[in-house]
Amino acid sequence: MDGGDSFARRGWSGPHRLMPSADARALGALAVACLPLVSDPSSWLGGTPDFKTRPWYKSLHAHVPAFHDLARHPALVAVVTGVLGADVIAWGVSAMRKAPGDKHPWHVDIEHAAWRGVSVFLGLTGTVPGQSGLKFIGGSHRLRGFECDPALDDAEALAFARAGDPDCSLDYPPLEDGEFLLFDGPVWHASHNTGDGTRIAAILQYAAPSSRVRIPLDFRSPVTWQSEGPPCVLVAGTDRFGVNRLVGRPQSRRG
Repeated sequence: MDGGDSFARRGWSGPHRLMPSADARALGALAVACLPLVSDPSSWLGGTPDFKTRPWYKSLHAHVPAFHDLARHPALVAVVTGVLGADVIAWGVSAMRKAPGDKHPWHVDIEHAAWRGVSVFLGLTGTVPGQSGLKFIGGSHRLRGFECDPALDDAEALAFARAGDPDCSLDYPPLEDGEFLLFDGPVWHASHNTGDGTRIAAILQYAAPSSRVRIPLDFRSPVTWQSEGPPCVLVAGTDRFGVNRLVGRPQSRRG
């Protein structure tokens, strides 16, 4: 694990090995099987989602035992508690598929404008160093008054960030299947799959139990939030606040 000073300076750490590549690819196959069963924003933006029929795409930990166990993996809990403290919940676990050529523009997850948190990006399948991992503007989590613009390319995003902090850097960690990156909620991040294969990744998002977490129904300010909070899993310590909906390990079900 990178030192705490490094994480505080850059806003991210890694890569860290979590599991063998073969195990990661098996989990990637499970993730692909789950994708048609969850409700991603493209299916409900502008409408009213029915998360009882098709669960919110970031709630795999509440419906799939393997992803519940992944959120509670001791190696992940160790690095997350090192940042957030002894009491931690997992509020979001999702799978992301990017075909060759797909881009995810520079952004900050909208939830982390509302509460403090950290995220884990775990490469499962097709994670090729320098081609399909995650990029960061290192140090961007310290910026104030500089909103990340998804229209910017890499050079433009770096120049914009350096206008606020000349120590910001464009960072592209050499991630492989079975390895993960830990990053602070406010750090700017993006991806562009320039490889020949489809990349599958898991994204796990954590917060302190004192933070009231919610489901965004759109991605423009002011954000509209779902009235009922998402299912959360206590992964470390205790919850003395009771502001979030905690769930246990889901039961295995055929199919």
